[in-house]
Amino acid sequence: MNTSGLHSTIRTTFLIGAASLTLTGSLLAQAEEPDNAQSLLENVKRSALERQIAAKQTDLDRLSEDLAKGQKAAETMEGNITATGNLATASSGQLEKLNIQKKRLEQVLELTKMRIEAETLKADGLKMLADAQGKALAALKKRADETSVRLEVGQAELKQLTPGGEVAAEPAGKGTGKVHSPLSDMRKKLSSAETASSNAEQIAREAMRAASSKLDLANAASGKVKKKAVNVEGDLPEIGEKPLDLEEKAPDRTPQKAQPK
Repeated sequence: MNTSGLHSTIRTTFLIGAASLTLTGSLLAQAEEPDNAQSLLENVKRSALERQIAAKQTDLDRLSEDLAKGQKAAETMEGNITATGNLATASSGQLEKLNIQKKRLEQVLELTKMRIEAETLKADGLKMLADAQGKALAALKKRADETSVRLEVGQAELKQLTPGGEVAAEPAGKGTGKVHSPLSDMRKKLSSAETASSNAEQIAREAMRAASSKLDLANAASGKVKKKAVNVEGDLPEIGEKPLDLEEKAPDRTPQKAQPK
């Protein structure tokens, strides 16, 4: 065999081998194609699942974050509620104290009004007592005037009873023919003095009774103030510690009229 024939044979063999390899590769590709599709499908499904998992994880993370924020907000709200409750309790306590203070001030105000009323009664009673004392003094002076006139009458009567000591009578007036007796004038003066002193004593007694009644009211009011002060404020000064004694202040003992002998 010559060289050209050999080369032709080799080329033919190479072409046949190449064709065989091409056919074999094509057949192998056709045989492996279904596996590649399945693998691709599985990859697609895996990717979709991973995206779903990632999305779900993101949602779970967001929910966890929201839950944490909600819990924190709830804790903050609970703290605010507790603080508000404490403030409300403190406010209620303060309100109770203020109400107690208000009640106490109202009681003190009422006590002060009672004190003013008692002191007003006392002041009025003392004014009336001073006026009654003045009237009692006037009655004493009227009684002294009556006693002086009574003494004059008694002396004149005694002189008239003494032998040679008769009181000389005087003419009543020209042309009347009547005799004027000095003793008669004295007795008229005595009667007028008795009336004046009796009236003065009556006025003084009435004034003293009125003053006594007013001061009794003042003493009663002072007693109520004392009882009220014990319940409200034990350290409050008392009003009218000692009831006014009319026997000490202005004795209502006017001298009795001497009965004419």
